[in-house]
Amino acid sequence: MADLKDSYDAVVIGAGMAGLTCGALLAHEGMAVLVADRLPRPGGYCTSLPGDGFSFDPAVAILEGCDRGGIVAQTLSDLKVEDELELLPLDPLSEIIGPGYKLTVRRRLAGFGEDLKSLAPAESENVDRFLNECQAVYKQMALMAAGSPDLMGTGEKLAFLKDLLLKCGAVRKYGGKSAREVTHSSFADPKLRTILHGMALFLDPGTQATILMNMLGMMAAEDVFYPRQGGVMALPDTLAKALQRDGGVLALDTEVTKIVLAGDTVTGVELAGGARVSAGCVISAVDGRETFLKLIGEEHLGAKEIRELGEAKIYGSVVVVSLGVDMDLRSAGLTASEVSYCPVNDVDELFGTDPGKVGLGIRLHSLLDPTQAPQGHGTVVLVASFPYDYEDRWRGAAEDPGREEYEELKQSLADRLVASAENVLPGLSRHIVYERVATPVTLERATLNSRGSAMGWYPSPGGKMRSQKTRFRHLYQAGHWTFPGGSVPAVVASGRNAAQLALRDRRP
Repeated sequence: MADLKDSYDAVVIGAGMAGLTCGALLAHEGMAVLVADRLPRPGGYCTSLPGDGFSFDPAVAILEGCDRGGIVAQTLSDLKVEDELELLPLDPLSEIIGPGYKLTVRRRLAGFGEDLKSLAPAESENVDRFLNECQAVYKQMALMAAGSPDLMGTGEKLAFLKDLLLKCGAVRKYGGKSAREVTHSSFADPKLRTILHGMALFLDPGTQATILMNMLGMMAAEDVFYPRQGGVMALPDTLAKALQRDGGVLALDTEVTKIVLAGDTVTGVELAGGARVSAGCVISAVDGRETFLKLIGEEHLGAKEIRELGEAKIYGSVVVVSLGVDMDLRSAGLTASEVSYCPVNDVDELFGTDPGKVGLGIRLHSLLDPTQAPQGHGTVVLVASFPYDYEDRWRGAAEDPGREEYEELKQSLADRLVASAENVLPGLSRHIVYERVATPVTLERATLNSRGSAMGWYPSPGGKMRSQKTRFRHLYQAGHWTFPGGSVPAVVASGRNAAQLALRDRRP
């Protein structure tokens, strides 16, 4: 634990991308800031984990919002650390492989529409229409994200609503529909539906269609990046350096166990071991349920609040199989470091629980950064969506993670995902020299995200995002459990918004 003072202007709980962004910006403005995290490394899901000479990115795989004008690029510039991080624009972005097709997705989706038309000539008009709609959604969501309603006065909110009504027709049109509804109504050919969902295998098809459409529009308008060295953790490491350079304190291995209240006013936090730190304001950049049910405590909440927090739907989780291999990955004939393998042309089965049919993300980041593996070796990370209660057996593992039944199920599932990946990387199982398997239970234990959630509260069609303000005075939220949602650019935006709220709230 770091040597801490008794009092800070602001305490940020959680050193993920949102917490680091908020803390670094506040420190840059001259505030005394403490960013505390129970983990031994910063970054949250945006991390790189070592293992027997290898390094793996288990969650975040690529960096968006880093192009000129992007929210991440703007934040690095504001903090004067834009030259500290060397990023490679990806080209190609990915490959999508499925029954009867192998599609290379180029930088800014160059030629993507024509590739789709060649696979399904009868859908040509539908392809043009859909991609144009994705561009409209992207532009309109950028307009909406230009400011946070939490930071707006009455006049600004009225102007924002006017823009939403007059300039954001595509967002309103698709915001009440699921991604599955839109892809299925747009295309009759199941290959095209699969390819579009395959471009975002982390994104449940039941979520708001605008999320998938915005991502596709962004990919056509901006570059996507990967750090030249250090994996995705190079980004949070850069923010951590900015925080500490400007006098902020990053306390790792430091767990906040309680948000201290005087009535409905936040006065500080309590750490594991009982030490208390007073604060002008507190920003919680951790799990939404954890923030209120545990750190605030149910005794300070009403019955309705407790019920809503317990019943609100949470985004799903993933299984991650990290492999160190003694094989030449380039010999497989792949041209991209990101591969989406879609064994079937059925969206529901692609997001089901049959390991032989589920969509499989295959990441080969050592092709971009050879320092992630010993010489003559490479890294392969397999990622597939799986529920917390898979076969009704994950849940029990939360209480007893080492029990034999759970370990056998985990290994069996990993073996079946490796077997599926061998359709892309023949002979993969014979070249594994290191293996680590993470389940939703693993992710929950490591990050305290409820049920191992990958992106916080579930963005249902027509749903509303939660405010970064809370009913507790001087307490704010940041991260994927609040506005504007999941993804690195979104949580960086939430960290920026939270910093502005804290600066406005600053008191002597």
